[in-house]
Amino acid sequence: MKTAPVISFINMKGGVGKTTLCVGIGEFLSNYLNKKVLVIDIDPQFNATQSLLNKYEKVDEYLNSWQREKKTIRRIFETPASILDSAKPVSEVDVITELSDDLHIILGDINIIFDNSQEAVRILKLKKFISENNIPDKYDYILIDSPPTISLFTDAALIASDYYLVPVKIDHYSVLGATSLIRVVNNLKYNHSSDIAHLGFIYTNTDEQLTAKTERIKEQFESTSPFNQLYFFESKLTRVRDLTVGVQGNIPSSYQKSRSDIEKICEEFMAKIEELSGVEDEW
Repeated sequence: MKTAPVISFINMKGGVGKTTLCVGIGEFLSNYLNKKVLVIDIDPQFNATQSLLNKYEKVDEYLNSWQREKKTIRRIFETPASILDSAKPVSEVDVITELSDDLHIILGDINIIFDNSQEAVRILKLKKFISENNIPDKYDYILIDSPPTISLFTDAALIASDYYLVPVKIDHYSVLGATSLIRVVNNLKYNHSSDIAHLGFIYTNTDEQLTAKTERIKEQFESTSPFNQLYFFESKLTRVRDLTVGVQGNIPSSYQKSRSDIEKICEEFMAKIEELSGVEDEW
């Protein structure tokens, strides 16, 4: 039986289009390719949550109900308040919100920043929730929007994931962020016996035609160890001003050019997972 792969979208640098790519792929897979997708927003900035709630006009429900009731990622990371209390299992209904038939989300919550004690326990909470509730049996893809910093929540996302996907801009700062990320992942694999695999780098916020300088940075990046042994997507998310300031938000399918980009990315995304997993997907 095919189970959903769990993929973390991550880079150690902010501003690389991580959330735009995560929600863009999730929304396109569900609304255009009829895939059942769960987005997990573990980033305290909760931009994925804001983007999707805005699209589905559910911001009021979040503010008036779901956040107050902790129907968010926070519930998963709860620990007993005292040694006399028992840990409580978290079920799907406690934390999963249905945005549409095929697109569900575990909502982010800025208050998660206060949940940083008992790290050794909390770091395994997301993986435990996914496993105990057989979440991969109920979806085609599970996408995690991770923080752009080293933290308990970054580690929890990676430990829970089968793959990690790295959005990257073609500039020196993003390359440095990618270098840091590889070290973080390698340390985590060693310390937690993780089998997480690299899915690929995807260039974001790029120009249609690269300048000579940008092309040199790109070539140097791809030819330098360890990146020369890793996969780079042929597809890319080009710079589209509407994704930043458009009235329809930062959902790529909302705009003609970025919709074309995200479609190509999704096709390559599914093909790469199929290649790595050895399980054929029915497109």
